[in-house]
Amino acid sequence: MKPKRFSAVHRVPSFLFRYAVKRVQLGKFAALTGARPAVTYATFRTASTSIHHAIRASGSASVKAHALAPEHLLPLVSPRAPHALTEHGLPIFAHVGNLAVRHAIIEPRREADFVVAVRDPIAVAASVMSAFRMWWPQQLRERVSEPGFVETPAALDIIEKQFFGHFPRNLMLDWLTHDMSGGMGWDPFAHDFDQKSGATSYVHGPWRLLVIRTELPDSQKDIHLRSFLNRPSIQVVPSNETIGFGPERKALIKAVHAVIRRHPDWVNAVFDDTRSRHFWSDSDLERMRNKWLLPRD
Repeated sequence: MKPKRFSAVHRVPSFLFRYAVKRVQLGKFAALTGARPAVTYATFRTASTSIHHAIRASGSASVKAHALAPEHLLPLVSPRAPHALTEHGLPIFAHVGNLAVRHAIIEPRREADFVVAVRDPIAVAASVMSAFRMWWPQQLRERVSEPGFVETPAALDIIEKQFFGHFPRNLMLDWLTHDMSGGMGWDPFAHDFDQKSGATSYVHGPWRLLVIRTELPDSQKDIHLRSFLNRPSIQVVPSNETIGFGPERKALIKAVHAVIRRHPDWVNAVFDDTRSRHFWSDSDLERMRNKWLLPRD
């Protein structure tokens, strides 16, 4: 039996309830108790879910947000196509955490701590393409479960056309440029970042921020998060929440990697970008470059 599909209308009551709970938790309840909310703030597929879960498990009033700039938010639940993009190439979508943080923290400028997750920009793009069906062309959605199809030249051509077409393949860097500045009025590239430690904390008005690279070992993340949030019990546990569709996902991931390897000029442009160089050292970038350009087993 196929899973039941719910329309935007069916989702409205649930969305409104969860939004109301989050807004009270982050606003009035936090003000009454003196609790300082912790926001895990990141674009998609940055390995931020494990960070959010660790913070929440430590007892902090916590929420996860993917976008805060008004132009990237949809009011409540909208029937707009899920792949709508802004002029900067960033997705426009409805999300409880986005709206709750925007209305309960950003607009009233309430005190809060933000943990900003940063990941290899190409890994973000490859993971989004592999995980989210909404970005797959019709031909891929219809045939992805056919044994061996994803590995065919025809499938690679379909993936390539989408990945280097409408798909937001520069999501990580464009999100840092346009959502942080538009959402918080803070430019991450205007402030020094400690490439050696992989994490740096900042203060911006009523908000404290910890920008952290998520390829750090979990034990290192624990140290940074415990110090920043003053929560000694924080422990990051690996999480890989995926919109899964069966064993063929491994083949699709491999196919996306093969498509990326066809475009060394793009790979080099990403890692030569001054925005990438802000967070990673030359040796880090060379390692990442080789990961995407050299053949894999």
